[in-house]
Amino acid sequence: MERKSYITAVDLGSTNVVVAVAVKQEEGLELKALVSKPVQGVRAGQIDNIEQVGQAVVAAFAEAGAEVGIRITEAYAGISGEFVRCARRSDYVFVANPQNGVSEQDVKSLFDRMRNLQAPEKEVIMEYIPQNYLVDDSQEVSNPIGSFGRKLSSTFNYVLCGTTPMERIEMALKRAGVELAGILPNTLAVPEAVLTPDEKEEGVAVIDIGGGVTDVTVYYRNVVRYVASIPMGSAAINHDIRTMGVPERFVESLKQKYGSAVAERVSEAKLISITGRTARESRDILLRNLATVIESRAMDIVDFVKDELKISGYENKLAYGLVLTGGSANLKDLDELFRIGTGLDVRVAQPENGLVETSLERVADPSYATVVGLLLQGAERSKGGTAYVLSPRSQTTPVTPTPARPAVPQPPVSTPVAPRQSPVSAPTTPVVPPPIEKPYVPAVEPVQQPAKSSVDEQPASNVDEKTQVEPQPNTTEEKKGGFWGWIKTLTENFESPGDEEI
Repeated sequence: MERKSYITAVDLGSTNVVVAVAVKQEEGLELKALVSKPVQGVRAGQIDNIEQVGQAVVAAFAEAGAEVGIRITEAYAGISGEFVRCARRSDYVFVANPQNGVSEQDVKSLFDRMRNLQAPEKEVIMEYIPQNYLVDDSQEVSNPIGSFGRKLSSTFNYVLCGTTPMERIEMALKRAGVELAGILPNTLAVPEAVLTPDEKEEGVAVIDIGGGVTDVTVYYRNVVRYVASIPMGSAAINHDIRTMGVPERFVESLKQKYGSAVAERVSEAKLISITGRTARESRDILLRNLATVIESRAMDIVDFVKDELKISGYENKLAYGLVLTGGSANLKDLDELFRIGTGLDVRVAQPENGLVETSLERVADPSYATVVGLLLQGAERSKGGTAYVLSPRSQTTPVTPTPARPAVPQPPVSTPVAPRQSPVSAPTTPVVPPPIEKPYVPAVEPVQQPAKSSVDEQPASNVDEKTQVEPQPNTTEEKKGGFWGWIKTLTENFESPGDEEI
């Protein structure tokens, strides 16, 4: 089979890198390889250590290629983190011939104005999503062509991303000899793998909880209304469990096997024994205490999600509530905690869309929702759509599609922005993000410790604390003057009234 028949996607998360290879079939995508490797050097979605990440990426691509019997040369990658944000912009055009109604050319002119909008410095517009159409600022329509009026306006949502995180993902893939076929926001890829058409139409929010990032995507009337990335995930929960004196190698398995996000559902008397380096270091932990620690941090994530839903303006329009996915959605009773905290219906979802029946069993886990969503969007892009790639100078440039524009220019959610142009009549004001009501706390630092009345105080983990040592004077002038020269310089600096205090 030709190499072009294969579609490869990579999900570079904060704890794991997942590579998937699929082939297009008439009934959907057939999964040929699925490889997951632990990764270090990624914090809250951004690469901090290219060497550590490169090793994991090379191993994952090599194993996936060997499983299929091919050499992978290009892949679609997802991106998620605090540097991905949503902004909103409204604009309008005057109808060229009001007597004949709104024409296709009028809608095209409106889209051209929106596409020519320039992103702020060090950011790129990855996607632009029309929210509605208004004719003469009064009549909202889904298809404006043929409507009578003098002015056609619309509100667009823009998904923006920082250029630096995108460049680092390209660097990591090049370590494995893989070119970046396109880079896509996870907030738009994940819903394609887990949502039903009814959920998209009636209103739903997808909550993708990963290791270092929690993504929020709001759908209503089959349109993406809002996206956000919260820099907090299961790593923050694991950090709090470590403070109970649990060795790091046992934290994840202890959380998944015995943990619960609702402390009231756990027995107050049940204990679990944690093995230490020696028999004397072994200890017993109350499962109720473990659940209390998990619930406290998980509730912080719930609160941040509620804040994002409120900012979106659609918190009261989600008929289908919340859909939880991502690796952390496997945590016991997490759906119940979200149900209690938000008052909405909640279901946990694994990828079920776009794959042939024989491939569903291999991805029957919420942790694979992102990579499956990237495969589905990659398949759409390969049909002649568009994708963001990085130029040799590491500047994001979109690839212009070759197919003709459809009769009604209402692009799907995944349609990216055309190349930057020098707008003539289009506004050049940078996109301004919505106001942030309260700052996030990085996932590596706890926001709120569990109540002492509920959890027994435990000794902190054995972590070596690094002390800061102030540098000693060692300038060239001091060395030339010897000991007395150094004393003289030090005295002059001390007595000079204009110097800063040391």
